[in-house]
Amino acid sequence: MIALNEVHLNDHITHLALIGKLDIAGLHAIDMKFHGYTAARRRPTLVDISGLEFITSLGMGIFISCARSLQRFGAKMVLLNPQPEIEEALKAVGIDQGVPIVHSVEDAVGILFPAP
Repeated sequence: MIALNEVHLNDHITHLALIGKLDIAGLHAIDMKFHGYTAARRRPTLVDISGLEFITSLGMGIFISCARSLQRFGAKMVLLNPQPEIEEALKAVGIDQGVPIVHSVEDAVGILFPAP
């Protein structure tokens, strides 16, 4: 079971939280909604994954596809506060090369909105 929660949505940022298991069933449950909140909005996106308990390679793919879509429009995606085992899995496949992983909102804001 997975939950996709809106933390903050406005003209400047999309801030979401994923809670639960991003396995095949979880991916099917949130795929369209996640794409709608991220790629379709074309806003800098912060995804709090501190509540993510499990992720499959298919689940990781949603971050990659949405981040690539955002990049086409000049926006970025950042993943916030993964559990250690989730962070290790994400880094093992190189997701952090295209989707930064941070441990504070301040670091995320610095990446999403770099100073001129």
